[in-house]
Amino acid sequence: MADKYVGKIVGVGTDNVNYVINIYQDETVERSPNGMIRHPGLKHFEMQFGGAVNKISEREYEIVATGVRVTVQDSDS
Repeated sequence: MADKYVGKIVGVGTDNVNYVINIYQDETVERSPNGMIRHPGLKHFEMQFGGAVNKISEREYEIVATGVRVTVQDSDS
């Protein structure tokens, strides 16, 4: 399995600091007689400069290391 970058989320933390959270999606590649088939897997979230992030809801995330909650600024992300 490989991770594939699929986008980013910009939000404001409970400490009034702007955060960028990168979104990655696991991808499994399978060989078949017709070529390579890619299967998308689970999405996971990381801070821009490293560090795990948990998704609380569609608009709220939590940074694992600090416990800071980040609220998404706009729904277009």
